[in-house]
Amino acid sequence: MILQTPSQLKEESDNEESSEESSEEEDDEILDDIDDPAVGDAPDQIVQNPFYEGSDDDKSGSDDASELEDEDEQDSDSKVEEGPDDIDSDDSDFDSDDDSDDSDEGGDADDDKNDEADKGFNDEEDLIAALKSAREKKARDCPPDIKLKESATDISFHPEENIIAVSNLLGELSIFSCSNEENKALKKLKLHKGGIRSIEYSVDGKHILTAGKDKTVKVVDVETWNLMMKEPLSHPSPLYSLAPLSNGCVSGDEDGTVKFWDFRTKKNTLTSKRFDEFVSSIYADEEKKVVIATSGEGTIQSWDMRMNKPDIQSEVYDSELNCLSVVREGTKVVVGSGEGIMYIFNQGEYGYHSDQYPGHPDSINSMIGVTDNVVITGCEDGTLRAVHLFPHRFVGQVGHHGGDMPVEKIDVNADGDVIASVGHDNRVKFWNIGYLEKMDYEKKRKPIVQKSQVAKKRKLAEAVARETEHQLPSSGRVNKKEFFQGFKD
Repeated sequence: MILQTPSQLKEESDNEESSEESSEEEDDEILDDIDDPAVGDAPDQIVQNPFYEGSDDDKSGSDDASELEDEDEQDSDSKVEEGPDDIDSDDSDFDSDDDSDDSDEGGDADDDKNDEADKGFNDEEDLIAALKSAREKKARDCPPDIKLKESATDISFHPEENIIAVSNLLGELSIFSCSNEENKALKKLKLHKGGIRSIEYSVDGKHILTAGKDKTVKVVDVETWNLMMKEPLSHPSPLYSLAPLSNGCVSGDEDGTVKFWDFRTKKNTLTSKRFDEFVSSIYADEEKKVVIATSGEGTIQSWDMRMNKPDIQSEVYDSELNCLSVVREGTKVVVGSGEGIMYIFNQGEYGYHSDQYPGHPDSINSMIGVTDNVVITGCEDGTLRAVHLFPHRFVGQVGHHGGDMPVEKIDVNADGDVIASVGHDNRVKFWNIGYLEKMDYEKKRKPIVQKSQVAKKRKLAEAVARETEHQLPSSGRVNKKEFFQGFKD
């Protein structure tokens, strides 16, 4: 610590007092200036705006200032008009540079998202359009379904007109006129006490033949709707099938009895008991003087109409033979079995088949020839199939009955371009098959032959085979490759 002498301390105090006096004098001067009226009443000085380039004459008042603002706006407008190209070019260049620098990555990402959204939207629109077009009502090429209250048992087309006869389990016969627009009920008759098993139009279309469970055959005149004969034609057992002749018919019953009838004499001309079980179907060819029948015991039998006696009977097959049809101008007889096998017999050689065509997944219940080489089969699985015989090809599925109900009967109209079928779904369904005449059958696949294997595996293989069958235009179903073809495009 440094000690100061008394003289030094006195000098410091004198200096402090002098400095305080000088500061007080300065403050008094400042206060005097503020209170001086000469200074307080002085006019306000106008401070020039450093950002304004106007003249001194324009700075003198508020009115002049407003005029100045108007002049400034006019000057600015004139300046913009003088050089719009330069200003726009500068601004556009600047903006484009900023956009390119700031939003290159973001812009590309947004574009990709927009493209994906547009693509998804377009795909959705295409799908909706496809669904709408599928639901749109198209022009019909065959009559609509006939809905029945009772289960139908058989059908028969008129040989010349667009009329179809339908029988049911109550012994009733219904007549309908058919067109692509609508079907009209023309007549309904109660003919048999039990169900009607089989019906056929006569060769000339003037009569309808019915075979009933009440063991009788009846003939109805289509003009008067009266019975042709007062006394019905009787069998020892319930009727099962029949076939028309020019002046009569051939009928078969459940016990295997076959009878030939002459309507002119109203008598039975031949009775033949050649089967032990039901006569499932009958075919008659008056030109060749032959009648052929199939049976539930697994045999076929022919009759010679010239000699009026039985001719040839086949050996017994493993399952029942349910139906038959002829192709190749009557030189080949095709028979459908309960095992789904079609047997081919040569004309006049009915003892044993000449060829066999397997491939149906279930029993063949009904069959009809529609061209010289194509037959339509109705199966236990509710599917109608077109089969080409020479060469052997499964053409595809013609149609289906609801709920996979068995197809019982099939018939073809007079023009040969529409077939009708009945099953257990209480409907008569119609199918246009005109396209069969124009198909290339060489390109169709061969039938799938199921090898001997466990029953469970065999059923699975049959189900897979049904799924891969080709759908024909009349079936109303779409093939998988055709459905997804639109999405590929």
